Amino acid sequence: MAGPQQVPNVCAGPFGSFYDFYIERPWLVRLIGRLVWGVDASVLYTSMDSIARVPTGATIADVPCGGGVALRALDPAQDVRYLAADLSPEMLQRAGRRARERSLPQVELVVADMRELPFADGEIDLFLSYSGLHMVPDPGEAVAEIARCLRPGGRLVGTSFFSDCSRRARAIFAAGGRRGHPLPPSRADLLGWLATAGFDDPSVGPEAGFAVFSGSKPAG
Repeated sequence: MAGPQQVPNVCAGPFGSFYDFYIERPWLVRLIGRLVWGVDASVLYTSMDSIARVPTGATIADVPCGGGVALRALDPAQDVRYLAADLSPEMLQRAGRRARERSLPQVELVVADMRELPFADGEIDLFLSYSGLHMVPDPGEAVAEIARCLRPGGRLVGTSFFSDCSRRARAIFAAGGRRGHPLPPSRADLLGWLATAGFDDPSVGPEAGFAVFSGSKPAG
């Protein structure tokens, strides 16, 4: 059976070299976020604090991992299993290179679609999903898959663009939509998907256009 339709990832193409450069420089990401998208992109980096708080022996999934931006928050001595998954071989190559540069032996590279995750039920303690939900046509399906993979008491942390973005961002997304790219979800839609998937205390940050979302799988 054919897999789900995949929207091309512009960061995996020629734009990727510039992406790799600026994504590792929070000050530059903040500047680009404000000038191009009209958002505060700094929340991406502050949300990575959750990586340091997982217990010894935990399993972390990072989907889509992209070029491995979240690896900046992983300590080389941290005793965890880190599953960096992406559908793009190009992005996985970049994530692997970043893991080697940072001396992170815990990182395992996995080819995966976030709507058909190759993880067992309840395998993941912390699920990271940075800037991925707005790139798939059916993000509700991806949220359900994330919930399936999380252990009871496990946590989801991620970021997404949202439909309440600036006029500039709406124009960019509209142009992408004409080429087949999905449009960002609304906050209400995401909160609904999280609730339907069974997450406790689902939340979306207050920042307009781009924000952190989170939720926990019930422990019982």
